[in-house]
Amino acid sequence: MKNYENRLREIDSNEPIFSIPAFKVEQVYTANSQTVDWGVELLGVPNFWKYTKGKGVKVAVLDTGVTCTHPDLKDAIIAAKDFTNSRCGISDFNGHGTHVAGIIAARDNAVGVVGVAPESELIIGKVLGDDGTGSAEMVANGIYWAIEKGANIISMSLGSPYPSQKIYKAIHTAIEANVFVICAAGNSGPNLDTVEYPGAFDETIAVGSIDRRKKISYFSSRGKTVDVVAPGDQILSTYPPRGLAKLSGTSMATPFVAGVAALMLAKHKEYKGQTPINTQKDLEDHLRRTAIDLGPKGFDLSYGYGLINPEQLLKMVVHIL
Repeated sequence: MKNYENRLREIDSNEPIFSIPAFKVEQVYTANSQTVDWGVELLGVPNFWKYTKGKGVKVAVLDTGVTCTHPDLKDAIIAAKDFTNSRCGISDFNGHGTHVAGIIAARDNAVGVVGVAPESELIIGKVLGDDGTGSAEMVANGIYWAIEKGANIISMSLGSPYPSQKIYKAIHTAIEANVFVICAAGNSGPNLDTVEYPGAFDETIAVGSIDRRKKISYFSSRGKTVDVVAPGDQILSTYPPRGLAKLSGTSMATPFVAGVAALMLAKHKEYKGQTPINTQKDLEDHLRRTAIDLGPKGFDLSYGYGLINPEQLLKMVVHIL
């Protein structure tokens, strides 16, 4: 287990609590018409929808549940399970999970917002309770369940300052099954060495946040395990019960990367797997190689390798542009 072995043993008897990174609800809206969020526009995602919308790709969102009846999400959800014994069941009392799910897969249906991969399918695992916290066992069980349900991608906008052996093993099982695992870096910036687990594991893809100016968000965790950054500041997405809200955090940046991975995987499936990306390491390498360098030249502790670049990623993978 690489460098984590001793640390994992150290804390295994005292299981860490995982939680959603601290976030703020900026504003809540009523969905009267359809809007494309600034982050989706910044990444140029609408330009690629004529080639791919993520059809057939299953993305597991392990979070605080989801509002299953939301107009933008009800047709996207193919499986849902509560691991927290919440009195609300799978329903998202918190709002965080619904927001994350919408960034990935909100439907192109003339109302609300459009997700990055609006034809992808959602597997919802409620691994964090209504207060936004959950045990390592809940998160690990959610990962194993997502694998069983056929997830192609697992998106986790949650974290802890401490690693968990249970989660580490579950992530390895996912990666060995060629499931992509994408995690939030955390909202403990601007201090260095603040990336939270599971994003801090070398094997995961850890995502930081930028604002509209392509500047690192003040709250975004920094450190050597940050891989890439994506829009995470005042992101408009789905919110309980039927509306929209603007939230900020690396929690919002993470599903942008998951959504772009879904766009790419849809073409990968169409080409019967004959593309350069088949494993987690392949995806990580391609994200790093195609990223738009921001901040100091080359890799740096704030931006990682830079801003995710869907156009170059898709060019390298499927030569469709």
